[in-house]
Amino acid sequence: MAENILIVGSGAAASALAKNLKKNEQVGKIYITSAGMILSDVYECVDIRENDLTGLLKFVLENEISLTVPVSETALDEDIASFFQTNGQSIFAPVKEGCNIAINKNLGKKFLYKIHAQTAKFGIFDKLQAAQEWLAGANFPVLIRCNKSNNLDDRLVCATMQLANDFLENLFSKGETGVLIEEFTIGHNFTVYYVTDGYSFLPLTTVGNYKFAQEGEGGILTNGAGCYAPDYKITSVVESRLDNVVKNTLSALEKKRTPYVGILGVDCTLTGEDKFYINEFKPFLQDFDASAVLNTVDEDLVKLFRACIEGYFSDDYEKIKTSSYSSVSAVITSRQASQVIKGLDAVEDIGNIDFINVKQTKDGEIITNTGENFVLTRQGGTLNRAKEHLYDDLDVIHFAGMKYRKDILLS
Repeated sequence: MAENILIVGSGAAASALAKNLKKNEQVGKIYITSAGMILSDVYECVDIRENDLTGLLKFVLENEISLTVPVSETALDEDIASFFQTNGQSIFAPVKEGCNIAINKNLGKKFLYKIHAQTAKFGIFDKLQAAQEWLAGANFPVLIRCNKSNNLDDRLVCATMQLANDFLENLFSKGETGVLIEEFTIGHNFTVYYVTDGYSFLPLTTVGNYKFAQEGEGGILTNGAGCYAPDYKITSVVESRLDNVVKNTLSALEKKRTPYVGILGVDCTLTGEDKFYINEFKPFLQDFDASAVLNTVDEDLVKLFRACIEGYFSDDYEKIKTSSYSSVSAVITSRQASQVIKGLDAVEDIGNIDFINVKQTKDGEIITNTGENFVLTRQGGTLNRAKEHLYDDLDVIHFAGMKYRKDILLS
């Protein structure tokens, strides 16, 4: 009997996951909860809000969904996992109390401090004066951001006291509370993703990240501008130390009776040989790196997710099988809305594109929105070969206001 799957969320992560899940011949229909996704023969779109848990459950029951996978932080924050579990539904996701360390940035920093993980000096503030006093003893640059927000306007890397003061004054004037300030760690940014049943865990892969919008690590700090996997800069020593952090994390959550079931990302900065700082946790694969990560995984994800849900993960898996290929991704943004994206039909495989925020006309044309529009990912026998394929494809795509980083793997 075909297995129908619901992915709660939208964007590139949902698209990449759907393509990977579809490799299982037992998978029937895959639904994604977004009315704005590009038409695809891999999935169907359903217009249900990510925080409408009752509506989602009704859809699951009416459409014989056997597995639900939330990629949406909104759904996780609404505790979709507990709600579905209470109603007897199979869901691959952590309960809210378990994933708060990944969704709530302030709780995540406090948690890292509590388990003695190496993280940057930070402070959390409700008042402007207290924040300014903390800044007086800080090492610049500093990162200032709002709790829970992924809006790029709610974060800023500040190189000077004046810039930091101006940004803080703006935040507090809007009534923000729980503003997080941390010393910004300069180095090589990377993420390691783990799959876990809440007790045991295994690494999926390492990812080298590009977070700034401009070449040479300039411009605004984005959610992700590009990546490559696996990350050749990460040594076995770093991986071993991160394994200990994840072990302590899961143990602490288990003691609270809020085990983390799902994919957990650990975002870090490499500062020297085998030296790193942990920046934050991620509650699932991110838009900018989901396809690159999943390209390296040579496992049936449906079986893997079910093993975590049903409690036989540690019995069936000693390691995650990975492919011999490498992947490189770039996030393509637009400075202008309503521009026709040309050249997509010239890309070697349109399946390498995962759309984030675009529009599709009745004639099938893809139209830009301002900001992040899509992620292009290419594979190769080596990282350099994958990079060459990536930029060859990007050369044939064009529209007014097109922007992407041109220095991925060039340094």
